[in-house]
Amino acid sequence: MSAARSERIAAETEPLPAAVFDEVHFVRQTFGDPDLQQEIIELFFAQIKDAKRAFTSPMTTTAWRFLTHTLKGAASSIGALRIAQLAGAWELSGSPQEASRGQAIVEQFLQEADAFCAQTRRYLR
Repeated sequence: MSAARSERIAAETEPLPAAVFDEVHFVRQTFGDPDLQQEIIELFFAQIKDAKRAFTSPMTTTAWRFLTHTLKGAASSIGALRIAQLAGAWELSGSPQEASRGQAIVEQFLQEADAFCAQTRRYLR
């Protein structure tokens, strides 16, 4: 990937206008079932925890793409729109080569993950 394209993709991961959590989508996907909603939120919280750990560890380009692609799909299916959008941009840009870019991605992911968790905690009993 060219340096210019990488820069453009990195710039696209700035604050996003999308909602943190598309609750209408989530309720529709879970058929309004509170038990299913709790289980899915718990599973996604676990995935967020694993991703936090993975983002702070060195990884190959293949592992980076797997992590970001998986996160993008899971976030999309649950309604975590901004996480899905960021993960998609990170997937396309490839693993960060500069430490500062990697740290910026970690910080942005942590911010979005915290916002998502705060908005969805009410689904947990």
